[in-house]
Amino acid sequence: MKKSNIGVKLHQLSSFSKLFTASSDHNENNVRAFIPGCSLTDYSPEIVMKTYKYLNDNLGDTAIILKCCAAPSKISGDKDSFKAYYSQLQEEIEKMKVKEVITACQTCYKTIKENSPDIEVKSIWESIKDIGVPNDIKNKYKDLDIVFALHDPCPTRKENIIHESVRDVLSEMGIKIEEFNNCREKTSCCGGKISIQNKELALKHMRKRAYEADSNYILTYCESCVKSMKTAGKNSVHILDLVFNDNINSKFDQMNVNYLKKWMNRYKCKTYIEQLKNTNKGE
Repeated sequence: MKKSNIGVKLHQLSSFSKLFTASSDHNENNVRAFIPGCSLTDYSPEIVMKTYKYLNDNLGDTAIILKCCAAPSKISGDKDSFKAYYSQLQEEIEKMKVKEVITACQTCYKTIKENSPDIEVKSIWESIKDIGVPNDIKNKYKDLDIVFALHDPCPTRKENIIHESVRDVLSEMGIKIEEFNNCREKTSCCGGKISIQNKELALKHMRKRAYEADSNYILTYCESCVKSMKTAGKNSVHILDLVFNDNINSKFDQMNVNYLKKWMNRYKCKTYIEQLKNTNKGE
């Protein structure tokens, strides 16, 4: 078995274990659920929960599901594992009687949309555009002397509604951007997917993509893309960091999160959801 495939199998076993998965209470009123995805949870369970609170406060009756979409199995070519793992997510969605899912991960968006045709799938950026950014974030960055290069993640390159929603949200926040030559439906992969099979080739691709931008600051809405751009040597940040992270430093650069910390963050996010369930039961 290839080393890369062993890594994927271990990732999937852990991602679907009870230790790192959770969901809010099953409630017939929960017509929608927020699915943050693995990468954002790896990075910041606090941002995950702030995003969820924002959705629930503004939309009401919103659940949260902390579970992988099984895309790593699919990308690695293991169709049987993908089918088996994805069915677990599908069963959770059906058990909670959810009709709409809101994703923060572009790969989750694509995977669920392709494999659960009876579920309406929306991006978090559509929701933020419809609701409006938090009042304290409106025009917060208009005086910031940084022009970000905006990288569109490749899984949703065909989703113009997401491209437009992201740019509308950034405008509302007062953030200045420049576009890559290859953007929107022509965007290039950040190299993250390639790393599952060939890390050396992936690094070359990451550097090629990152240095297509003149700016040293790259803004994106996929946490895996953030990591790729950082690996390539650019300052990079997830847009949700600019919305919900009060402690972001002056360079808008994320701290590195090592392998152990990623899984600790997932477990922390699970505990946050469990605490939320206990609080709701006590009301």
